[in-house]
Amino acid sequence: MAWGTSALGSYNIAPNSVTVAGISSGGYMAVQLQVAFSRAIYGTAVMAGGAYYCAQDDEAYWGTACATGNGVPVSSLVDYTNQQAAAGAIDPVSNIAGKPIYMFSGMLDTVNYQATMDDLYSYYGSFTSTDNITYNNYTAAEHAWITPDSVVPCSYLEAPFMNNCGFDAEQTFLALFYGALNARNNGTLGGSFIQFNQNAFCPHSNCAAISMDSTGWVFVPKNCAQGQACRLLVALHGCSQNQETIGTTFVQYAGINEWADSNNIIVLYPQTINATVPYNPYGCWDWWGYTNGNYALKSGPQMAAIMAEVNKLAGGSVQF
Repeated sequence: MAWGTSALGSYNIAPNSVTVAGISSGGYMAVQLQVAFSRAIYGTAVMAGGAYYCAQDDEAYWGTACATGNGVPVSSLVDYTNQQAAAGAIDPVSNIAGKPIYMFSGMLDTVNYQATMDDLYSYYGSFTSTDNITYNNYTAAEHAWITPDSVVPCSYLEAPFMNNCGFDAEQTFLALFYGALNARNNGTLGGSFIQFNQNAFCPHSNCAAISMDSTGWVFVPKNCAQGQACRLLVALHGCSQNQETIGTTFVQYAGINEWADSNNIIVLYPQTINATVPYNPYGCWDWWGYTNGNYALKSGPQMAAIMAEVNKLAGGSVQF
């Protein structure tokens, strides 16, 4: 495995191959990206997240409701989505239909209760057939990213919030996104981990102002670096999982790179920081409005920064 530090490069990204996956606040962000940029995002994997605009820019009241799934007004969230699409603040909702969606919610989750993921399932049903949704809601798992590469038991709640539940969730959602996969590379990876400058993609070149780190990570398989056509997955850590808190544990050991290396998939790992201004002490992605009230729209500062990174990797070919 090669390591390096570089500006973010551009690669030969195949059409309709940009996908997103996330855990917890990263799961909420994955949903936000999918809904707001549905023209560009082809598939989505959500672990322990929740419905689009669930917190409604009101963490104190709706943020708590979203965690438990108690009283979340799914029909109002659907109405809000349709209104924003009609106003052009997000892409047309018709783009969501027919695209693959993977959902995971542990039966033992005490952080984001399973009821809130059920709300997401209901929300999705307003925009696509449930035939397009694969929902694992039958595993005795706590709140975590699920990967066979973890040593933490499935039912535990502990840092780095990456649990082994005896199956390969990454294989499942990547196969949903991209079809039949080549075998996972369980040996030395041939690709490179590149730490890149995120400030280049944030408003006023200042990621700290929106609780994003000055650097992020990307994993680039050797074939992709040599110009072959590749796919692109955006992988979003959860709260208390950024590099400031757990180093590169999520970047290296989420179980994605082993599949990416042998299947021509570039993996983008944007990074947050823990912040007091704006108030985000656990380095969560903005799913409740700590950056501004437009946080879930295309103009949301974190949303725009991530998609600018995507577009750079794709050489400007992504329409959003």
